[in-house]
Amino acid sequence: MRKSFNIFAAVTVTALALSSVVDPAKAAVINWGSPVTIAGTGSQVDTTGSLVASANFGSGTAATVNGVTFNAFSIVGSPTSATVGAITVAALGASVNSGNLANLNTGDSTSGTPYALLGDTAYRALVAQTAVVRSGGSMDITVGGLTPQAQYLVQYWASDSRVGASTRVVTLNATNSVTLDVNSTNSAGGIGQWVTGTFTADASSQSFSVVGSTGVPTTYANAMQVRMIAVPEPTQMVFVAAIGAALGMWRTRKLRRNGRGSDATAC
Repeated sequence: MRKSFNIFAAVTVTALALSSVVDPAKAAVINWGSPVTIAGTGSQVDTTGSLVASANFGSGTAATVNGVTFNAFSIVGSPTSATVGAITVAALGASVNSGNLANLNTGDSTSGTPYALLGDTAYRALVAQTAVVRSGGSMDITVGGLTPQAQYLVQYWASDSRVGASTRVVTLNATNSVTLDVNSTNSAGGIGQWVTGTFTADASSQSFSVVGSTGVPTTYANAMQVRMIAVPEPTQMVFVAAIGAALGMWRTRKLRRNGRGSDATAC
């Protein structure tokens, strides 16, 4: 019996070690794509996989664009953080002005083009309202309710159609980074950009930061959505358990072939 147990233990430990090599622990790095300028209709809203969380920042009204509902996310007062559903936005800064969240209607200068030519009124409304942190502050955005080892897509919009925002950009950081131009035409009625990124969750939540440009450091969060695009693979322990079960069956068969049946005292 001891010999069989030693074989079982050795194979199980080896399997665990091999599984660690084949599938090492993954850091939740967001792999950002290239920024895309907001244009056309709401068909730019990604519908891959299934919706996990969404936000129409700066607005008290939900918006449905291309079949995706973005939940209302209005900032009440000037808090340091706000949560709606699975999404939390926290302001970071050293002073009152730079350490609080606020709503901003960037649609107050949107009579110009290309904003006025966006073919989808819901899409126009989505990019006209935004949550901001002014005067050197930054944001941390966290989405919860994730399944570890599942794969996700995050889509994020940053836009400010006011002429005063013509030189502003924001950078999204999550180990690597991507920079979005919030007013691509540098004029009243100009519109910003969106970007998608993918990551494999290593916990039940995922965070990234938003930092404004040097000189005019205002941060923007117009809208975002998170979608599950692939279910998690079996974990290492499930793999090891399966090997253990197979070894157990092999040992039982061997004992029966030797005529010992299930009599443990005969081992």
